[in-house]
Amino acid sequence: MTDQSFVIFSLRGLILAVDAKVVREIIWLPELTLIEECPFYIAGVVNMRGRILPVMDLNVRFGHAPQRYSCLDRVIILDVSEFISETSSQQSLLPSLNSHFDLMGIIVNEVLDLIDIPEDNIEPAPFEGSGLNPHPQFVRGEATAGEDIIMILNNRAILEPELHINEAELENTVSTVQSAIGYFCPEADPKEWEIFHNRAINLQHLFGSEDSAKSMAVAVIRLNNEYLCVELESVLQFSNLHNLTPMPCCPEHIAGNMNLRGNVLTVLDIRGLLNMQAGKINESTKVIVADSGEFPVGVVIDEILDVIYLKAVDIVPVPSSIRIINDKFVKGAAPYGSRMMAILDFKAILSWDGLTVNEEV
Repeated sequence: MTDQSFVIFSLRGLILAVDAKVVREIIWLPELTLIEECPFYIAGVVNMRGRILPVMDLNVRFGHAPQRYSCLDRVIILDVSEFISETSSQQSLLPSLNSHFDLMGIIVNEVLDLIDIPEDNIEPAPFEGSGLNPHPQFVRGEATAGEDIIMILNNRAILEPELHINEAELENTVSTVQSAIGYFCPEADPKEWEIFHNRAINLQHLFGSEDSAKSMAVAVIRLNNEYLCVELESVLQFSNLHNLTPMPCCPEHIAGNMNLRGNVLTVLDIRGLLNMQAGKINESTKVIVADSGEFPVGVVIDEILDVIYLKAVDIVPVPSSIRIINDKFVKGAAPYGSRMMAILDFKAILSWDGLTVNEEV
């Protein structure tokens, strides 16, 4: 029995997976440039370090109505060179994809994990070959991980042109998509649009080999209305906080435990460590999952705002305006828009002796 690695992600509340061998990169959704004469499921293109990258709306590809994009959406960059059809003899109602590119992005809601699944544990899709679907079988199989059922994508099928879609259905789908947008994400508010736009600009310039060595990828977060950031190398993933179970006889910085896909995750509230006032934890609370060195832990935050790259020249000493934050756990500060944000030292926070729970108490 051989194991195969998959990148697990969510889309419309469902859990899907794509073969990790074809995943080249994962980025935050940037502003996309809309183009004419492309398949209806292509949301647009982006200039990624000098290469024009087409980006697929996977939700639309499955035949669903377009949904509002979020700054928390991700794009998984796939190496599609071996899946692009080598023949041009098949005619389609849609423009076919061709070999002018070897990378393609797919928009997903959240990237969850990288896991190994034995091939023998992947069951065939239940309606494969039944003729119930008007499009190729986009899901090649299903597997379980903890309490979740994971749908395994058929990489080749989602890249092939539609062969059996009803012409009337096609016209309705295309008109819906095209009429819903005149430019990328028209529903975005000014703050969201600025984030999308800045991501697209940043993608154009990163990474030269020299620049990448001098740049630091950080996640910009909000906690108690303060803007903070944490190095992405300290982050395993982001998650919504759900089913938090309080732990009795624990210090106030231990918020409780939550079940993260079958694993028990200790959740920390670091506001006290940072000299911040206590805040409420509710259904909109987010969690940064980080590696403490011994086991993963979750850190409560209010909001994930962005992922950006800081150059060394951007980092300055902590100004007096944010000195209320415990400088023991801060590396410095950097500008974000019109504000300054503290750069948290997650390694110092997670290795702090006070985080250890004394079980004898």
